[in-house]
Amino acid sequence: MTLPPYFAATCALLLFTACDSKTEPTPAPKIFQEERQILDQAKAAAAEQEKQAEEQRKAIEKLTQ
Repeated sequence: MTLPPYFAATCALLLFTACDSKTEPTPAPKIFQEERQILDQAKAAAAEQEKQAEEQRKAIEKLTQ
């Protein structure tokens, strides 16, 4: 069983066009950038809240001793 010559030529053409280094890569899209910023802000707020809660626990512990 032999492959038709046009099949080999098509594969070679696809290989050479796929490996063409003349095209400049496109920058990555900034998908969900706004959502990521909001999530980062929420994480920072949660960390601050945990810090304040820990300080409050320590203050109450200190008062009850």
